[in-house]
Amino acid sequence: MEKRLIKMTILAQIIVFLLVLFMISANAQHLANVESSNYKSINKQISENIDIIIFISPQYFNDIEILNSINNYKKIVKDDIGWESKIIFITKEKNNYLKIDEIIEENYKLYKIKACIMVGEDIDTPIGGRYKNIEKPSIIPWSTVGGEDAYKVLDKKIISKPYNAKICISLLYPPSELSYEVKKTQIIQVFQKFSENREQKYNNKILVMESSSINKESKHIYQSLNKIGNLNYQKNPDRKKILETLNQDYSLYMIHGHSNPLGTNLNLNKEGWFSAENIDSINAPFFAADGCYVNGWTNDLEKKSCYYSKIFTSKKVKVMALGLLSQNGLETKVSFVENTLPDLVIGKTIAESVIGNIYIDCIIFGDPTFHYSFF
Repeated sequence: MEKRLIKMTILAQIIVFLLVLFMISANAQHLANVESSNYKSINKQISENIDIIIFISPQYFNDIEILNSINNYKKIVKDDIGWESKIIFITKEKNNYLKIDEIIEENYKLYKIKACIMVGEDIDTPIGGRYKNIEKPSIIPWSTVGGEDAYKVLDKKIISKPYNAKICISLLYPPSELSYEVKKTQIIQVFQKFSENREQKYNNKILVMESSSINKESKHIYQSLNKIGNLNYQKNPDRKKILETLNQDYSLYMIHGHSNPLGTNLNLNKEGWFSAENIDSINAPFFAADGCYVNGWTNDLEKKSCYYSKIFTSKKVKVMALGLLSQNGLETKVSFVENTLPDLVIGKTIAESVIGNIYIDCIIFGDPTFHYSFF
C-alpha cells in the first residue's frame, strides 16, 4: 500500500512538473510572438523614415571629424525638410560598383530612398565614357532599380542608353591628387556649406549662355525657361560678357557649348571660353553645364580644376548638374531642363525633381536636398 502511494505521489509530481514546463513554454512563445511583432513594427516604422543614404568610402572610414560634419548635416536636413538619413561605410571588400548597387537596391526595397550621396573619390565607380586622357563616371547602375537589367554594359564596361532615375545619386569626389588633409578639409567644408542658410530666399533670375554652333535643337528648350523665371539668354558670349555675369545674383546659372572637364566654348570664334575656374566667382546656388565630357575628369594634374571639383571650392554653388542636359529627339523626353527644372523652381528638392524622369547622361554633384525659396 505504501509503495503504491509513493508511486502515485511521484506520478502526480511528474504531471505537475510537465504542466509547469508547458505553461513556461507557452508563455515564452507568447513573449517571442510579441517581440517579433514589435520588431516588425519597429522595422516598418524605420523603413518609412529613411530618405537619404550617405555612403562613406574606405579612405575616410575612420575620420571622426568628417563623420561629425556629416552628422550635423543630417540633423539640419531633418530640421529643414524632415528627411531621415542613414550612413553606410563602404568596406574594401564591398568597394565594387555592383556590390554598392546591391546595397542601394536592398535599401530601396526597405525604405524607398530618394537620394544617395557618394563621399570619396576612391569609391569604385562605373565609367560612362573614355576619350584620350579624359574619362567620365556613370551613375546609371546606382540611380536605377532592377539590377543589371535596368541598364546596358558595353565593351570596356562603358555603360549607356537612356535610363529612368528612381534614386537621385550625388557624387562628392575630391580630386585624387590632393593631399589627404586637403581632401578632408574640402569634405568637411562642403557639408558645412550644405548645412548653412537653408532658408535663404533667392531671386527668380535665370542665366543661359549658349553657343550657336550647338543650339539647333536646344535653343527653344532653354528659351522656354522664361516661363518659370526671369530669363537672360545670351548667344555666343565673348570673354567680356562672360566676366560681366560673374558675381551677379542668379538663381540658376547655365551654360551650353562644346565642353571638356576643364571648360566650355560658348563662342563660334573661340573667344568665349568659359573656364571651370569661373565657378568660384558665380553668385548662384545652382550651376549647370551642358556638353560632352563636362562631368568627367582628365588624367593629368589639371583635373583639380575640372567642373566636378568646383563644388568644393565655390562658396555659393550648392548643387551642380553636369552632362547632356538639353537632349531631345528621342521618343521619350530626356531633357534635364524640361524634366527637372520646372519641379525644382516650385520648391521641390533636386532629388525629388530628378526622380521618375528619363535621362541620358546627367550627374548631380553637391547637395541632393537643395531646394529653392523665392522672394
